Amino acid sequence: MDREKLQTFFFLGMLVGILALMFFVFLPYLSILIVAGTLAIVFEPFYQKALVGLRSESLAAVLTVLVVLILIFVPLVFFGTQVAKEAAQLYVSVANDRGTAFLNEAVSYFQSKLQIINPNIRLDFSQFLRQALGWILSNAGAVFSGVTQLIFGFLLSMLAFYYFLKDGQKLVNVLTILSPLSDVDDKEIFEKLKKAVHSVVLGSLVIAIIQGILISVGFYIFGVPNGALWGAVGAIAALIPFIGTTVIMLPAIAYLFLTGSVASGLGLLIWGATAVGLIDNLLTPKLIERGIRIHPLLILFSVLGGLSLFGPVGFLLGPLILSLLFALLDIYRKQLGTS
Repeated sequence: MDREKLQTFFFLGMLVGILALMFFVFLPYLSILIVAGTLAIVFEPFYQKALVGLRSESLAAVLTVLVVLILIFVPLVFFGTQVAKEAAQLYVSVANDRGTAFLNEAVSYFQSKLQIINPNIRLDFSQFLRQALGWILSNAGAVFSGVTQLIFGFLLSMLAFYYFLKDGQKLVNVLTILSPLSDVDDKEIFEKLKKAVHSVVLGSLVIAIIQGILISVGFYIFGVPNGALWGAVGAIAALIPFIGTTVIMLPAIAYLFLTGSVASGLGLLIWGATAVGLIDNLLTPKLIERGIRIHPLLILFSVLGGLSLFGPVGFLLGPLILSLLFALLDIYRKQLGTS
């Protein structure tokens, strides 16, 4: 009996040790696997339709990967390059105190009003803008300096995306067999993780990207400089509850009015209220109705905490961990109810 216990503990120790070792082996590629898995979940409906028409898992997966490349990554590379270019140009202008005269005048005006309340208030907009643009450029430089690593990671993510589409259900079946939980509980966990991806990616990220693109288009139409750069900032701002794209649109509208472009200012105001604003109200309920029902404050903190702990991929990983916690708590609640 003692020998059997020793063998059991030895086996469990080896299993835990190998699992820990494999975790560190896969850790450098965690972000690649998460992105690929997320894409596989989001584009699974398209893959299933392609599978019905092509009747080949490999061809359907290849077609889905090609569609993602054309619709997402090609525009993303073009847009990212334009953002970096405009950030560099704006940084040079701010560093030489060019192109920000009206902003400095506006800041001086608001500062004079605020100093009535508190004479010690000092607003240095140019310094703040230089620091913000410097941060963007330093991070963009880090990305573009590792072009080889970026291309390698991109190819790996597309390869993983292909196999997640083709063999994803087989992987889920294997995990279900190995899991000590009941098949019903395993299915519930996987379903909640899927819903979390739809909530975060479709209900938040896609809407933010669409709003950022519309901001860029509106800025180019109505003559606001550096449309791609401010569109990217607007996409990030759209992820913040109760603030959203207003923090980008209002200063741009004020800029047009202050520079005498009243017609353009009115046009951008209408564009912001309709094209940009209505997207959130029209698409979000449709896209998020398949998602998880977790309080927005918890989702916000899970995103921020995930970004802080895991880096950019934490935007997805944080809410996924949160949804997994809720799935396990729900299973625990049901177990208590039946005991």
